[in-house]
Order: sequence, then structure tokens, then C-alpha cells
Amino acid sequence: MESLRAKVFISCGQRGDTVEVKIASEIAQVLVGLGFEPYIASQENTLRGLKENIFSQLETSEYFLFVDFPREQFANCSEHRGSLFSHQELAIASYLDMRVIAFQQKGIKQLDGMAGAIQLNAIPFEKPEDLPEMVRKQVKKVGWRADWKNSLKIIRKPNEYDDAATIPVPNYMYARFYHLTVQNLNAFKIALNCYAYMEAIKDLQKDLNISFRTTELKWAGYTLPNAAIMPQSDRELDAVKIFHHSPQEVHFSSFSDSGYFMRPINGPGEFELDYVVISENFSPARIKTKLTIGSSLDDTNLVQM
Repeated sequence: MESLRAKVFISCGQRGDTVEVKIASEIAQVLVGLGFEPYIASQENTLRGLKENIFSQLETSEYFLFVDFPREQFANCSEHRGSLFSHQELAIASYLDMRVIAFQQKGIKQLDGMAGAIQLNAIPFEKPEDLPEMVRKQVKKVGWRADWKNSLKIIRKPNEYDDAATIPVPNYMYARFYHLTVQNLNAFKIALNCYAYMEAIKDLQKDLNISFRTTELKWAGYTLPNAAIMPQSDRELDAVKIFHHSPQEVHFSSFSDSGYFMRPINGPGEFELDYVVISENFSPARIKTKLTIGSSLDDTNLVQM
């Protein structure tokens, strides 16, 4: 099951001949105790490693903890440069607009590297051993929360449906609507321009993929294809609908004015329906469902796989 704890990307030097590895582990334990999911970034020397580890972990993290340990001393002064890899990770975190807490050991050249470019107000420290407790206090001071994720999630509530009248053309026709619930797990950010689509339809009994053309699906009770979802809120999406007078014919509520795009599927039978929701400012969210079509409405159900 996907964790609902906020992830903290720990960008921290880890030279083997120093206490840095030990301090990074202690910081991670502090964060676990506060309810977070920590990730300690390790140095990657290949493009594949950067893409599969560092980039993907940054993209799925909610917070960024920057710890700048000193490296080589500058030739013309007593100051040291900071960690090259940590500054590179800081640059990516800045681009991703992540929430950042920064610590910098005394003796590092001020406003050096990416920290200077973004005017990072790093908290100075002298002894690395002080960092775990400093991290604990600062996380509480700035109000970091562990109970959210920077993502959308789609769920299917068991046995959920609504019986309602459709638009009166040419007259009122009652249908049973099965919905998906799209959740915004972010505590601060509105999910903008959310669109929903079918990704796949498969007849499970015949082991046959059913073809269709891409068209936007309809949000429940809403007449535009794109919707906003408020922080830590949700909206319902019309997954399928079945007219009462024709219980073995399942329709999709889409914004196409042609039945050629999303034809109804007919039962009895079992079908796999895959949905995706995309957003302007979130990664895509997906769900796989199974639709069982019986001989009557009461024999029909949609469940999450």
C-alpha cells in the first residue's frame, strides 16, 4: 500500500572518512520519529543512476533537507567550498519549488554555489553531532507536516453509485452512475486543470482489448472537461453509467459528440477499465478497475483491482 507520509529528501554529504554517514542516519531517524518518510541521497556517478534514483526521489518528495558540509579549502582564503552534489540537488529542488530547510557548517564560503543563487538562508552549525536535534527543532518550528503527499490518488469506494435523471433530451431518462473519487493529497497546493481519460478497456472473458478513441471524461455534476481539486479535498468522476431501461449496456460520460469515440460495452461479462487523471501541476494518477455486468442493475458492480 502506498505510504501517506510526506517524504523528506535528505541532501547530505556522506564521506566515509568522516561522521557524515552517521549523522545522516541519525537525522533520518529523527524524521521517522516525527512521522516522515526520509530518503538519504547517495552520490550517483552515472546518468542512469541519477535518473532512476536522485531525480525520481526528488520528484516524489514533499520536503528537501539541505546539509552543507565543507569540502576543499580555497587557495586564497581560509574558507571551504560546500558539497558539489548537495548544491546540484538543491538546484533541482528549487526548480521543483520544494519546501526547504538548510543547514551549513561554519567555515563554508557564504553565498557560494546554488545557495547564493537562490539566496538560501541556511542555519549555521559548528559540530555535526548537533544536527539531529537542530533538525528536530527546525522542522517543528517551520511547521512541516507528515500527513500529506504531493500527489493525486484515484480510489473506487465499494458499492458506491447514484441513480439520477439525465439531461432531458428528449425526456428524462434515469441512469445509474458509478463514480471514481480523485483525491488531492497535497495539503497546500490546488490541483489545476485536471482531465480524465480511459487508458484501456479489456474484455476479460474473451481476453480481448476493446478499441476506442481518446476523449475527455466527465466530472460528476460538472459541465466542463477540466476541473480544479482543492488541497486535501476530492472530486468525483463519472466512471460509467447504465440506463435503467437497458441494464446490460454500459456507457461512458465523455465530451465527444460522436458515439464513434466511446462506444458502449455490452454484457453480461467482466471488463477491465483503466483510467488516468492528468493535471497541470501534478504527476498523472491511475486506477485499474473491474466492471461486472449482470442481467440486471443489481447484478452489476465496479470494483478497484
